[in-house]
Amino acid sequence: MLKPMRLDAWLKAAADRLGRAGVPEPALDAQLIAARCFGADRAFVLSHPEREVPPEAEEMLRRREAREPLAYILGRREFYGRTFQVSPAVLIPRQETECVVEACLRLPLPDDATVADVGTGSGCIAVTLALERPLWRVLATDRSMAALGVASANAARLGARVSFRAGDLLEPLQSQRFHLIVSNPPYVREGEPLQEEVGRFEPPEALYAGPTGLEFYERLAQGAPEALEPGGWLVAELGDAEGARRAFESRGWGVEIRPDLAGLPRVLLARLA
Repeated sequence: MLKPMRLDAWLKAAADRLGRAGVPEPALDAQLIAARCFGADRAFVLSHPEREVPPEAEEMLRRREAREPLAYILGRREFYGRTFQVSPAVLIPRQETECVVEACLRLPLPDDATVADVGTGSGCIAVTLALERPLWRVLATDRSMAALGVASANAARLGARVSFRAGDLLEPLQSQRFHLIVSNPPYVREGEPLQEEVGRFEPPEALYAGPTGLEFYERLAQGAPEALEPGGWLVAELGDAEGARRAFESRGWGVEIRPDLAGLPRVLLARLA
């Protein structure tokens, strides 16, 4: 059995171990792990150096040393000012995806617009849109039942009115029509190297699209017209921006590409020309 450690000593030792493991911000991650163990925040951790560290901190520390993403260890991630539950069944919400949400919120849609989030994962897009625009009617789909479990739990906990359906891409939409279809689809080419924490731990079915990385864009461009109201919009997060542009423009869509905060092409807005 490990000897109990004071929190200040544990934080120093944990940061040293994480630093040797190559974790980018070892001191911060150590503090966040400790805060999770105490059910508190970083301010509590930094202001109570005399506390004994709970035994579960060691297992969490070992997982981070193995480069498991901190969000999976903590079971949560911040997105658009809210805390979302996450698990290895879903991609970890990222700040870049907030640009997709912003693009949707700025569209000239009806007050009671119908919206479909295709491949919802954690539900971060669907739930955020439903909370930011309470009159919108939001439906979210995913082919992973485990992902839908995470997304529906987030909607319930945050008080968002979202309907969830299981199925692949556009299939669950059936004969319904929407003013907006939004998606953060898989867009990584098979065999493309990824950062260790992404490639080893995040769900491959939510990352890899196929040999070209464009497969889901092509399917959306082909199938979305039947699910959109006249003049409706499709918004998607981008991997290969020019490849995605070609996939849509070749099928008669008008396309705009918008950058993220780093200036990288991140959001595709498409409308039938």
